[in-house]
Amino acid sequence: MKLKTIVLLFISFLFTSCKEEIPASIKLKIEFENKLNRDLSKIYGIQVYKDGKIFKEFRAFEKPYIEEEIILDSLTNGSYKIVYANLVNQTLQKTIDIKENKFYEVSIFPNYSDYKVLISKSFVRNLKENQKVEFYFESLGCFHSAKENLIVSKKDKTHYVEYNGKRRILNKNELDAIIKMECELELIKYGGCTTSDHYSIKSGNQEKEFYDETCKWNGWNNLIKLLNLKKTKV
Repeated sequence: MKLKTIVLLFISFLFTSCKEEIPASIKLKIEFENKLNRDLSKIYGIQVYKDGKIFKEFRAFEKPYIEEEIILDSLTNGSYKIVYANLVNQTLQKTIDIKENKFYEVSIFPNYSDYKVLISKSFVRNLKENQKVEFYFESLGCFHSAKENLIVSKKDKTHYVEYNGKRRILNKNELDAIIKMECELELIKYGGCTTSDHYSIKSGNQEKEFYDETCKWNGWNNLIKLLNLKKTKV
């Protein structure tokens, strides 16, 4: 009995002494709130900092490439900050504090924006009875040009959309999507793309204009798809 106990203790000691401690690792997942706009190539760069210094960088067109799941392994304790630009070119970040050797998982959302802080200024959000908001869109590029418009109106507490001569009722999700697009236009920063999308939004005597040269946000076309509106064939 004593011999058996000694043998078991010896085996347990060998197992414990030979077992290697696995260092910490991070699984970085790239997820998309808007399923219509989930192109990884539109995320140009992700930087990872450790304790304030650049630790790793991933790019869309250079190795190491940006993938839907990125593994950062063999990490030592410290503060890791993940920095990236969303589709309207806002700089966003997430911080993970590693204090022990374990597996960490974090998600980032490139098509997330903090547009809700601007909802109070939205023409569509503040639309009154028997009034309308007109959206005018023009896109110019090396090999294309397009002009479209869309009207949102309100009557008897119901919102309507008019596009290509057809008018129908908007549900709440559709109305929220239009408000989101309008607000995100306020957030767009710089661009550099050869395609320039011009937006003009009118409500009564008020008017505001925006230019999107990011080549990645694609707000107008995503909205038209989401609303299931049919474009005019040229």
